[in-house]
Amino acid sequence: MTKILVTGSTGNIGCHVVEELIKRDGKVKAAVTNLDRGKKVFSDINVELVEFDFLRKDTYPQALEGVSKIFLMRPPHLAKPKEDMLPFLNEAKKLGVNHIVFVSLLGVEKKPVVPHRKIEDLIRNLEFQYTFLRPSFFMQNLNTTHREDVLLRNELFMPVGKAKTSFIDTRDIAEVAAVCLTEDGHFYKAYTLTGSEAITYYEAASIMSDVLKRKITYQNPGIIEFRKKLIARGTPRNFANVMTVLYTMTRLGNAKNVTDKVERLLKRKPITFRQYVKDYQHFFKNDNGTTVRREIVEDKSKNKTL
Repeated sequence: MTKILVTGSTGNIGCHVVEELIKRDGKVKAAVTNLDRGKKVFSDINVELVEFDFLRKDTYPQALEGVSKIFLMRPPHLAKPKEDMLPFLNEAKKLGVNHIVFVSLLGVEKKPVVPHRKIEDLIRNLEFQYTFLRPSFFMQNLNTTHREDVLLRNELFMPVGKAKTSFIDTRDIAEVAAVCLTEDGHFYKAYTLTGSEAITYYEAASIMSDVLKRKITYQNPGIIEFRKKLIARGTPRNFANVMTVLYTMTRLGNAKNVTDKVERLLKRKPITFRQYVKDYQHFFKNDNGTTVRREIVEDKSKNKTL
């Protein structure tokens, strides 16, 4: 039976990929940087865990043993694909991996300098069979990267103006990945994945207000103000720069297009933004800020993107 290595398996896409593959009776190897944390995340799932780090070549052999397919995520802190990820891809090719499903970036075909495009090029050059998933902005960015803004300030804080975003739920991305890894017909394809509609952040704030039963306001800061406040609130400078660039592109209309790829691949409508907020509302519940502030500080100290 085909064995599939899932990188980023404890992340907000990877954990769902593991679940979706197991639903399909897939033989899964979940790559984790910390085995103890992996055991907690997958405490209710019977899955093979393996310690893995792109920057540690000694973890490659065990991670790749018996593997023929890989679900590939780029860790946000790895910005130099030739140095950080090519050694792993070379080893995967050497050991017989034949198919990679890689979570890339919306519009990456027009952005040759971004890391995701460089990784796509590396995968092509090594002659893997590939499937590139190019999703729009994750709905789950709001309960991770922007969770503090919603919890402590009841606001959405990003410099997008009235531009629309075709948000997608990471659960839909994961299910698409599982389809591509377990069904025929997806080699050498690149899929642009979006939700079924594009909405403004004003509309997003209105939906959140309705579901959460408290007022959430979209602040719409200027681009310079946005970057300054991110850094002042503790966001690492490099990550603040990346977020500023991405949201500037969104402001210019680069995230407004909607595709039907998710519906075609999954044979159902994508998860709506309202449904996402309902399902994740526990992330946005504020207990006077005390516990929330402690969790956010602890996560920042571990270099997580909250």
